[in-house]
Amino acid sequence: MLYPNKIITVYPNFANQGGAQDVALTLAEKLNLGERPIVLCLTPAATIAELYRSRAQFLPFNLSTIRSLTKQGAVFLSHSRKTTTLLCLYAHLLGPKLHVVHVAHSTFTNLRHLTLFPSTVVAVSQSVKQNLEDYFRLPGERVRVILNGLPDRCPQPAARQADGLTKVLLPGRICAVKQQVALVESIGNSLAPHVHIYFAGTGNDEVLLRQAIAGKPQFHFLGHIDMPTRLPDFDYVCLFSQKEGLGLSLVEGLMFGKPLVTNLLPAILEVNRQGTTGFAYPDFASLAQGLNSLPQPGSPAYATLSHAARQRYESCFTEPRMIEEYREVVKQKWA
Repeated sequence: MLYPNKIITVYPNFANQGGAQDVALTLAEKLNLGERPIVLCLTPAATIAELYRSRAQFLPFNLSTIRSLTKQGAVFLSHSRKTTTLLCLYAHLLGPKLHVVHVAHSTFTNLRHLTLFPSTVVAVSQSVKQNLEDYFRLPGERVRVILNGLPDRCPQPAARQADGLTKVLLPGRICAVKQQVALVESIGNSLAPHVHIYFAGTGNDEVLLRQAIAGKPQFHFLGHIDMPTRLPDFDYVCLFSQKEGLGLSLVEGLMFGKPLVTNLLPAILEVNRQGTTGFAYPDFASLAQGLNSLPQPGSPAYATLSHAARQRYESCFTEPRMIEEYREVVKQKWA
């Protein structure tokens, strides 16, 4: 079967680190059969996050670059509505040799009439697929769900040594959508003394979060952390976002056998199985009650949750499974 010379990854913003960027670069590296991948973006070269710069050849996203790559033979794997729409418009100029696959990482409820999609679309969760069908009116047969996968960095998870505390890590970009500030304001005076929450990440609401936790000794701000290195220090991983496509930090929690604490977003519940891999709550009030009664590290109940979390990672969220499924999509697009 013919196979493209290059899988070209397209994403507009590589100035900061994030889940979509991480997945996009991983696919770029693993789908190009050992070659240095090409990534098209709108980020000026000097402002690309240092962590990403050495992993790919970053080129400007424009018609000239796309025309040249199309002549060489390529499939463009686009991870943004904006770049996908432009690629679909460019296809009218460059013809059927421009092969585009769109990867949808999140749900949206705006710009439906200004968004174009190619014939092949990947959704990172069933919830994202449902959004593509319900809001963007895409036929379900055009959308394939491929769950995000991560490389296994913890083949033998071990529980943190019990010390009477319950340490909950809440990782992610510090912003209104992730609701860190709202969480502190809602439950800041409701936690039992043994429960401590640690916020990891950076973002626009960092100053507000620091102000919100000032004088509250059970809340801690860590800034950016290396998740695989630091995850063993915590007992639970928490997300309570307004919107998620598929929370990669939750997948990392599963990998390390860390039970999850979340809200009831459909995409989040595709990762966290209530009562099996962790707990899910409808609002901040019930979250506070739940945090205060979480199974303690070292208890049989905690061990059961931890084992189930690790099993769910192994069955659904490994990287080799993700790579192979994307490889099938690209081959079908090129055939």
